[in-house]
Amino acid sequence: MKKVLGLAILGTLFANPAKAGETFVLNQWTIQQSRTETNFNIDNVTNSTRTQNYNSSSNNIYIDGRVEAEYNNGKVGEVFKRFSVRNSGAELNGSFHEETTARVWGTINTIMNSYTSTHESSAGIR
Repeated sequence: MKKVLGLAILGTLFANPAKAGETFVLNQWTIQQSRTETNFNIDNVTNSTRTQNYNSSSNNIYIDGRVEAEYNNGKVGEVFKRFSVRNSGAELNGSFHEETTARVWGTINTIMNSYTSTHESSAGIR
């Protein structure tokens, strides 16, 4: 009986891992790969309208000449010499109208590949 008990105790010691002072090694590789595909279909129409009305006018009056004293039968009178009055003017009226249509269409295809490789290693005694 003592022999069986002694063998059972020895077997238990060798079967269970040691808790304190145990060495360990970790060597781990991780490799990841991903692929993303995106397809955008575009069809965009832009309509634009512009209307512009304009009016411009100008007026100019120019008076030129001189006033001189003139004697006539003993009386003094005023006489305009080389007197002129000039009047000029201009007017501009108009309008502008514009309509524009722009269209953009097509497909944008993108592919994104991603590769990641990591390695972790450590060793020690617990």
